[in-house]
Amino acid sequence: MKPQLPTLFAILFICFFTIHSCHFLPTTTEKSPQQTNAHPFPHRLELPKINDTNWFIQHDHYALEYDTAQRHSIWVAYVFHAYYNQKNVTRTNAWAFDPIIPRQYQSLNTTSQTFPSGYDRGHLIASEDRVFSTKANRETFYFSNISPQVSWFNQQIWANLEASVRTWGQAADCDTLYVVTGGAINSGIETLGTLESHNGVTIPKYYFKAIVKRQGNTFDGIAFWLENKRHNSTKVTHEYSMTIRELEQLTNINFFPNLEYVIPGKPNLEELVETTRDTAKWRL
Repeated sequence: MKPQLPTLFAILFICFFTIHSCHFLPTTTEKSPQQTNAHPFPHRLELPKINDTNWFIQHDHYALEYDTAQRHSIWVAYVFHAYYNQKNVTRTNAWAFDPIIPRQYQSLNTTSQTFPSGYDRGHLIASEDRVFSTKANRETFYFSNISPQVSWFNQQIWANLEASVRTWGQAADCDTLYVVTGGAINSGIETLGTLESHNGVTIPKYYFKAIVKRQGNTFDGIAFWLENKRHNSTKVTHEYSMTIRELEQLTNINFFPNLEYVIPGKPNLEELVETTRDTAKWRL
């Protein structure tokens, strides 16, 4: 018996929604996002330009690009706004394999394994950045979001930068904060080697954050570049900051290409935001 029209439309709607919410993993047969001039997700301002030689993964509350050879994310992208700023749960410590990535490509072998002495299982998107729900917090403990950070670095200056980002995302002059963060592992960037006992995960020598703050149609940008070591100060000052364009040159990542399409008739917005850094607007 043929399905009635309302039933058929419902089936088609479910199929469409499923396809567009699934995780994109590049293959040799799929058309790459890089093969078109348009970004594959033009409405997602937080997403950098996607490199089709890596794996793009969309979790429920953040996205990432993953290098399977280095067992490490190239970047993690996420947003802050009123919905994400709720604090309803506490840290889950739910260490887990990323369910999208085959286990042999992940940075740890068991959910209880830690990095060698002197290194922490450092978060890229912080646990505290996703405390509006238990499920969202558990996602931050996927190993694809974890990086071997020098313990002092993770617990002091990196933690303070994460706290500053949350403060900016909750401020009255911010509708939405767009954040891209990661350990710098792209070709040509010095690293601290690999941990062979941990599936050969790369130890980044540097970590970064690229941030855009939006208030209506006003946008401001800033970036940070920090070495993975003990610093003389725990406070992140303007000396650690730079323009987003300068960070792009260091990392070879195109951070916010969709800014070009936000305001009709203002295609130079990306250029303006990425080449300007006003530390006073970030209270640095």
